Amino acid sequence: MKNLIHLLFLFIGLTFGCSAPDTDEELLALDKEKLNENLAYDKITFYKFAKIAIRSAAVQDTTKPEYQKFGKHLNTVLSSLSKVNIDSGKSISPMEALLLYKDYRAVKGFVKDTNEDIFPTLVEGINKMYGNGGTSSTVLTGQEKTEAQNIEHAILSMVVLATRELGQPFALYECSKTQPELLPDHETKTLLEFVRGFLFFGNNLFYLSEDGLTRNIKWLDKNQDVPLPYTKAFFGWRNLSDGQTHTAFHSLNYLFRGFDRLRMEREIDEERGLDDFEKFLEDTKKLGLETELTLAVESYLYLKREDKEKAIVALTKLKKSRLLSDSEREAIEKTIVYVNNREAGKALNGVYDKLFLSKIATKYMMAVLVKIDWQKVLKANNVPHTDEIFTTIHKVQQMSNAVSSYTSETTVEKGKNELKQKGSALLDGAKSLLK
Repeated sequence: MKNLIHLLFLFIGLTFGCSAPDTDEELLALDKEKLNENLAYDKITFYKFAKIAIRSAAVQDTTKPEYQKFGKHLNTVLSSLSKVNIDSGKSISPMEALLLYKDYRAVKGFVKDTNEDIFPTLVEGINKMYGNGGTSSTVLTGQEKTEAQNIEHAILSMVVLATRELGQPFALYECSKTQPELLPDHETKTLLEFVRGFLFFGNNLFYLSEDGLTRNIKWLDKNQDVPLPYTKAFFGWRNLSDGQTHTAFHSLNYLFRGFDRLRMEREIDEERGLDDFEKFLEDTKKLGLETELTLAVESYLYLKREDKEKAIVALTKLKKSRLLSDSEREAIEKTIVYVNNREAGKALNGVYDKLFLSKIATKYMMAVLVKIDWQKVLKANNVPHTDEIFTTIHKVQQMSNAVSSYTSETTVEKGKNELKQKGSALLDGAKSLLK
């Protein structure tokens, strides 16, 4: 009997010890782990490699171990950057791509394990590359450096989002490097926190997204009279007053926090999400707004709250949206028929679900973001070295495309064959690089 009791306690201990995390803090910690997993692939590592090369150009003490490890590979990167001409579309040659790939491969492990923020800021590196930094200029340190590089990461998260071939994964990397709590308490901080939250949401990191958007809502509630000129320019809300801009931005933060909570697994999160949707609709009604987002949220909320008539009105308007595909429009039509004939509590089975709702929201938000001329917005708000930053990012993008064809055994062999057709001398050089 004593042994049986011991086994029972052991079973209970193992059961509770292995149970899934269920507190907000535990689930947030899991999202942080998932974020690192989402960034562990080659194109992002190469992007980080190019950034470290640019930042290390401004290193003053070249005897430091981190520079010694990386410095000898610096010239190849900077030489390649100088040969890319974004105006003419000229990229680097296959041979130059192989040289660059060799340098990348030699320090890939170091790049993966190294925090790029131990190097000077990106702007300092660009200054050095373009000869604007002088020979005796000092580099930022301490709190000034921390603040500057956080702003750089935040700005880059928006810049790369606008590029066709970098886009969301690279924006996610820059978001992962941004620590909003270290930025000055200013409108820029809350705007960048929203972009970060949206990108986390788009990558199914719902607890990270919710965490940032909650901070934003608290900040906006506390700072109701603060003008939001950057936010107005960002979303193209030129016709809104300061008060209306505050209300509109407040509503978006509630909206995407509601989506985060809706996609979580606990029942309490869904209830919280529905409460957020109600707050979103309260704000949009103050503004008299009716968009795909408001209609999608209204229809979902009314279905969940068992208000059949209002749900059908919202769905009927929503199905006319140009953002929807034919299959999505058909799904809404089926939902309308289903709602008319449904039993209470069964309105959302299979036809109009959480994933569909968040998909509409993501489409709408991306449609807003891709219309933004990021370069124009940053220049209008006096962000230093905007042109140089954009030029450098486009060059890194072209270099990444050129080098990506040599990141697997199959494509390396393909590269050798292509080079062979262009001359035996070039092939011999390629062979020596790949040994």
